[in-house]
Amino acid sequence: MDTKLVNVTNLINGRPISRYQYSIFLLCALAALMDGYDSVIIGITAPAIAQSLGLDVKTFGPVFSAAQFGFMLGAFIAGPLADRMGRKSILIGSVLVFGAFSLLTPAADTYNHLLILRFITGLGLGGASATFVSICTEYSPGRVRATIISVLWALLPAGNVLGGVLSSIILPSHGWTPVYYIGGIVPLLIALVMLLMVPESVSFLVTRRAPPARISGIVGRLAPDIALSASTQYAVNDAGPASASVGHLFDGGRRFMTICYWVSFFCCWLVLITVLAWTVPVLREAGLPISMASLMIAANSAGAVIGAPIIGRVMDKADPELTVAIGLLVGAAAVLLLGFSVTSANLLAVNFFVAGFAVGGTSAGMVGLVATAYPTAIRSTGIGWAIGVARLGAVCGPIAAGMMLGGGWGLKGFFATMAVITLVAALGILTLRQADRR
Repeated sequence: MDTKLVNVTNLINGRPISRYQYSIFLLCALAALMDGYDSVIIGITAPAIAQSLGLDVKTFGPVFSAAQFGFMLGAFIAGPLADRMGRKSILIGSVLVFGAFSLLTPAADTYNHLLILRFITGLGLGGASATFVSICTEYSPGRVRATIISVLWALLPAGNVLGGVLSSIILPSHGWTPVYYIGGIVPLLIALVMLLMVPESVSFLVTRRAPPARISGIVGRLAPDIALSASTQYAVNDAGPASASVGHLFDGGRRFMTICYWVSFFCCWLVLITVLAWTVPVLREAGLPISMASLMIAANSAGAVIGAPIIGRVMDKADPELTVAIGLLVGAAAVLLLGFSVTSANLLAVNFFVAGFAVGGTSAGMVGLVATAYPTAIRSTGIGWAIGVARLGAVCGPIAAGMMLGGGWGLKGFFATMAVITLVAALGILTLRQADRR
């Protein structure tokens, strides 16, 4: 007998994950990995680029900021576009942009040329991060959604590690240009495979009243045992408003929730990026050798990569908001203790690992939270703007930290301030949870 009504949300939630879904997750994971790779290589290759262009690497601050600013704008722009035009087209377009402009980077022959290329690369990086989260959220069963999104987000710092490792191998013998050829060609190949294999979000198609035949083609891949016909109708549990705009993030009782998320995202990423950016100079000022400072950065990054899937799994099994809040509280304590641990390298490494596990791992969980907080029609907008606000915190934090350290705040004052800001992020999630329970 033909099925007359298929609820797509219940269908995905109630069935085992298919090979079709795994292929979507895998391609998005590769895009996330290369997103992290292309984000980090400018910092690693900057001295070599400066030398080849006859520039002083100390002038590269705006080049670094251009990519960060582009990332922020890319997330802000791509989220609403994905809710209007579809997740697939914006995702593939974003991957094509950051791949193509990474590939073009070796052609830069002036400072301004390099600045423009990095800004446009950043636009693609930010757009991809917003859309691979939304499309994977809508193909993930609710019982493991936080785990999948957390693993996906953890591949961004894993891509940072990949960029560092490959650059260390390639730079000494082949120079800096092959680093960008890899960062360009691989994403372009991923985008091509996505074009052939990744479907549009079926939930998006239902909310946009796409032709039933197009929806049936995807549902038939997800559940080949279900009988479908031309008369089959489709629904989702939470379609949301008829149109997509940033203003809808504040409609329908979502104003308080959106503000809480934005405060928490801003504070969490401010701490994440500021600690990474300033750890080496701060610890060198405290008398630690640069090799040890680099080891602490590695411990922090390893903690984030390991913590993300674990925290995501706990979120799927327990109270997700409480899990995130506890993670941030533990992270605040670990960040505070960093200022008191410099006398012991082992203790310092442990605290850096715990801080990465708790704050870095929980940041991936926060992306999982916000991905399910908004209805289908405005999901990409909600994700994109939360990520954009997070990136704003990542831009503001290192600047403010430089002013603090220049003003004589010292090691303990620096890490204590970062701990307080992490507490604010935790309070934002706890306040939201309390409001939800009421």
